[in-house]
Amino acid sequence: MPRPWITFLALGTVTAIVFAFFVLRLQPIRTKPTAADIAAATPITTPTVTFVDPVRGPATAKVTLVEFADFQCDACKELSDNLTAVMRTYPADVRLVWKDMPNESAHPLATLASIAAECAARQGKFWEYHDTLFDRQAFLSESEFSKAAMDLGLDQASWKKCYDAHDTLAVVKKGYEEGRALGVIATPTVYVGSKSYAGAVSIDELSKMIQEALTANATAK
Repeated sequence: MPRPWITFLALGTVTAIVFAFFVLRLQPIRTKPTAADIAAATPITTPTVTFVDPVRGPATAKVTLVEFADFQCDACKELSDNLTAVMRTYPADVRLVWKDMPNESAHPLATLASIAAECAARQGKFWEYHDTLFDRQAFLSESEFSKAAMDLGLDQASWKKCYDAHDTLAVVKKGYEEGRALGVIATPTVYVGSKSYAGAVSIDELSKMIQEALTANATAK
């Protein structure tokens, strides 16, 4: 007959393993990397654009804006509104690329919001979901993430499965780690080529940046 203490020991071991698994799975993306993290990151000067990055605007655009942002950041919402206005002025000349840069030290739902938006991207609705999150920024919650998916007509079962499993966390981490390699220290930060501009850049400033880039491109030809 097995001894009771062996049974308790086995149950305790299994419980500890399960607990450790969930703790590790739910670890937030650090926004203040350690010295080892910084040393491990390979510095770069210009952001990349890959097939996993949400893009708004024509592929033939002459100017690419790359935005590193956080869905709970007030300045990011302001910049988003300004970018939308500027892109209406330059519909054929500008495209916008989104990079997730969640700052969990200030915004506890930032990473989860990015995961939710990237799950919407799997159904071709990233920008609609992006706009909805910023519109509802003042009262964001996990239940609001689900409601946004419902309101946008997403396949709820598919979106929920993706969100619950954190299937898109790797995409979020990719954006975050690229921002870190670039030396991004504040959100929002927007890049035009290798030039970066931090904060809620105004419509006038964005227009000036775009005009300078268009002129530079024309001169280079």
